[in-house]
Amino acid sequence: MPLPQELFPYPEVRPFQDELMQVVFTSDVMLASVPTGAGKSIASLCGFLADRMDGEKVLVLTRTKSQAEIFLREARAISEHACKLLAVHLYSKQELCPLFRDEETSYEEFLELCRLSRCRYRETFRSRLSEIEELGERRVLPPASMLSEYGCPHAVLLELARHADVVIASYPYLLSPALRASFLGRLGVELEQLLVIVDEAHNLHAQEGRSLSRRTVMLAHRESGMDVLEELLAQFSGRDALLAASELVSLSEAEALYRAGVEQLRRRLKRGRKVSYTYRVAVFLRSALAAEEEENWLFFRQDERLHLKPLFPSEHLKPLRRVRKLLLMSGTLEPLELYREMFGLEGAELYSCPSLYSRNTLYLALRSGLSTAMGERERRGEELWRSYASAIGKIHSATPNTTLAFFPSYTIMHSVAEHLPGALVEPRSSGELGEFLKHVRTPERKLVLGVAGGKLSEGVEFTLPSRDGRRSVVGSVVIAGLPFPVPDFEFELRRKLYEERYSPARAYAYLLLIPMLNRVLQSAGRAVRSSRDRACVIFLDERLEHLRHLPEHIRHELTPLELEELVEEVRWFHAHP
Repeated sequence: MPLPQELFPYPEVRPFQDELMQVVFTSDVMLASVPTGAGKSIASLCGFLADRMDGEKVLVLTRTKSQAEIFLREARAISEHACKLLAVHLYSKQELCPLFRDEETSYEEFLELCRLSRCRYRETFRSRLSEIEELGERRVLPPASMLSEYGCPHAVLLELARHADVVIASYPYLLSPALRASFLGRLGVELEQLLVIVDEAHNLHAQEGRSLSRRTVMLAHRESGMDVLEELLAQFSGRDALLAASELVSLSEAEALYRAGVEQLRRRLKRGRKVSYTYRVAVFLRSALAAEEEENWLFFRQDERLHLKPLFPSEHLKPLRRVRKLLLMSGTLEPLELYREMFGLEGAELYSCPSLYSRNTLYLALRSGLSTAMGERERRGEELWRSYASAIGKIHSATPNTTLAFFPSYTIMHSVAEHLPGALVEPRSSGELGEFLKHVRTPERKLVLGVAGGKLSEGVEFTLPSRDGRRSVVGSVVIAGLPFPVPDFEFELRRKLYEERYSPARAYAYLLLIPMLNRVLQSAGRAVRSSRDRACVIFLDERLEHLRHLPEHIRHELTPLELEELVEEVRWFHAHP
């Protein structure tokens, strides 16, 4: 393959992009903190493709479809510029299916329904397999609108992925034990033949898992009347507690539930329904029993729900240690050293790209007077929220356009909102978000309240089209209190186990500091999205000792001031572009 710079398909290289391509090309394992606007997608692809050997594939893992589409677009640009490539984006099988589009159907139910049904698309795929193989060998990807002409769209993409140079998929394809073996088998490669890019890698520390509600079990019992379900209902009462799945249900009972659930789906499919609560309970219990053998899962009761979640990220990410080349990157992967330790990648190289737009951002911090620490909440009560509202109101008055204020929780946000009449408040329902964003993404000056780590703080653009591209409508971002996770039963359970495995200091860093910093950096990044934008980022929390862990380009620019001085700095900054 050519060198990375020879694969680069655009006439101009952005600042640091050439350097990023080179360090990615030469590194075997790297964690990279690369901010928005640096062009990390194309740089990482060029570096990886230049280092790829025969029989190897570049696998890009993304969290969202929009991130995946960026990599797909960049791979096509390389293909048109330098060497013909086949890049395949593997959507969710359920999302691609032309037959089952029922929003109530869970993914596991959909897979079972797929197995139970006689699907004409599956038959078409088998009959046209040789044509699909020929497309793969010719490096041709049919338009998305034509995939179903070759049969089951997911099966078509998987077959093309066998021939692909670049495969783009979501995290579970490689990180889920249930998916990984079949996925690699369909690709025709071993882990050691993969060059893996993980985008938005800060999300890998999030403890995703499964949960089961009392209502689901009650509906399952109504469906099937099985005794084991009645016994299971008793487990939702009582104090929050760590549980053992094998003490609640035996493997034979879980398998009996599973068979009953499959039969429910079979019968309901004939009547046009695609949901079985018995099946949902059975899938959860089978997963909980299997997780006991892996010894890296927590099975517990909290808030009258049963939860199953992975425990240590380093164990969950073990498959990544076996790949031939690995890059974990994000705009908020800070502090890099702590992420490296938490992910169990001690030998990984670290690369931090300076912010391209730091000169466009004024970073300010409140020296004294406000804090969302629990002691302050208990001591000051409602007066604290009035003081926060007053400070945010003054900052907004000094800002000529929209102000975004992010809070540690919905409870605090609503407490402060009561003293800020006219502010737009982030909705809890995802269904209301689209209409809400229409109100926010307007040129008119407004005050918007959201939650750090909520719907507005990550993956949302507050921009409008302009003559020279897109411009942010945001003039100031206020971090209204440091968004540390709220200690609950799960947190305390993790804290104890992390302290036993690591140390109290490391447990604090992994469970409190990293999540807080990630929420802060994601929230702060909502304002300046290009070189055309200018904004203030203000920290309204006097616990400045925690901010020393912020990236260097923020830490060195951060100015601690008293409130009135801070407001005057905001007003001066916006008056002197």
